[in-house]
Amino acid sequence: MMISTADPFVDEQIRRLEDRLRQEQDVPPQVLHGWVEDARERFADARVTSFVPILVERAVRAQLKSGSVAGARATAKRLLAGELPRRWRHTRGVAGRAEEVARLLPRDEGQVLVASAWLHDVGYAAEVTVTGFHQLDGARYLARHGVPRRVCALVAHHAGAAGVAELNGLAGELGEFEDERTLVRDALWYCDMTTSPDGARVSFDERMAELRARRGDSDPVVRALALNGDERAAAVRRVEDFLRRNG
Repeated sequence: MMISTADPFVDEQIRRLEDRLRQEQDVPPQVLHGWVEDARERFADARVTSFVPILVERAVRAQLKSGSVAGARATAKRLLAGELPRRWRHTRGVAGRAEEVARLLPRDEGQVLVASAWLHDVGYAAEVTVTGFHQLDGARYLARHGVPRRVCALVAHHAGAAGVAELNGLAGELGEFEDERTLVRDALWYCDMTTSPDGARVSFDERMAELRARRGDSDPVVRALALNGDERAAAVRRVEDFLRRNG
């Protein structure tokens, strides 16, 4: 017979564990809480509940050792998986593509790319939305929660955000974050713009056609293609050339 982990003793032990880790570690509290909840869910069917806090601690400490990518994934899952499952599928597809590109980059650059891929669309979550401009909302939210500034800036500018900001009157606000114009930046755009809303791999042309059909001609994102379509295509071409040369 399985014993549920909905046990007052387990609840108290896990609460104390989270408090202790929060004091020990320089990790945003909401990210840490997401790791704890994810770990606890994995042991929901444990036969002996007294071991659950120990198992949760081991799992969370493994996450802490693995760096910012684990935190990025936990944050994206918490914000998107339940509320926006299709957006979560897309995010998982983008991150998977980023992991492949990251193998060809220096380790630190690859980590930045994959973390940014996990986080690029968190601005769609209700908890995060302020202006309705998801790149800016996501970047500001992440900055408030201690995510490295470079990752925030990559999220802010992904997929031609500057063109949308110009149409929405938010160019000044987007200017809070620098557009680094590097291979990592291009790679994030590439991964996003060659992944369908359901997480499948598509060509850039297929993605742009789907975007137009889904959003309609009046949508600012579609209208912005007149401003940034060439820039998007150029970023994709640069990454494809890099992959051909190196992969």
